[in-house]
Amino acid sequence: MFEKRKEAVMFKLAEAINENKVDPEILETLKLINSKKKYYTTSSCAGRIVLIWMPELGDKKGSVFLGKWHRKIKYEELTEFLRFRNTGVVFLISQSPIIHVASYDLKSAIEIRDLAFSCGFKNSGIKSISNKIIVEILSTERIDVPLGERELLVNEEYLRFLVKYANKALEKSRKKLEKLNKKLKESL
Repeated sequence: MFEKRKEAVMFKLAEAINENKVDPEILETLKLINSKKKYYTTSSCAGRIVLIWMPELGDKKGSVFLGKWHRKIKYEELTEFLRFRNTGVVFLISQSPIIHVASYDLKSAIEIRDLAFSCGFKNSGIKSISNKIIVEILSTERIDVPLGERELLVNEEYLRFLVKYANKALEKSRKKLEKLNKKLKESL
């Protein structure tokens, strides 16, 4: 059963890679994990900085991305995409890499969770054990800052600081991803 699921998911991943729907910065990590017999990845993101409008707090479906970058950004890029509406709130969000890994068994899940944890992915854990065993590899570098409702409520100096800090968080989490890649090559 595990092998059949892995085969189907690997086919879909190959299609997504061919269609440029996978972050290039995470490809090496995906290849390393998927090369292991006991694992396959189900979803991933290399980490990103986003500017997003939310009609209501937590309304993911109703939200609109104003800007999305899988790299460090400049202040001018952020302000170029900064738009407000009559309702809702605009947020600046910086997210660390996230990788969901299906594991053959609980022992394998604990092994990859512990490996990720040792590389600094301190928010990693086993997310599901019912239908299939899923490990979420996730770090702590995350920033969620409301910028305003109907208008920008922070000054330019603070906005520049946020851009700098979001870039720093992204860079720090990418270093952890490099460390994870190195450990994946050495073990499991």
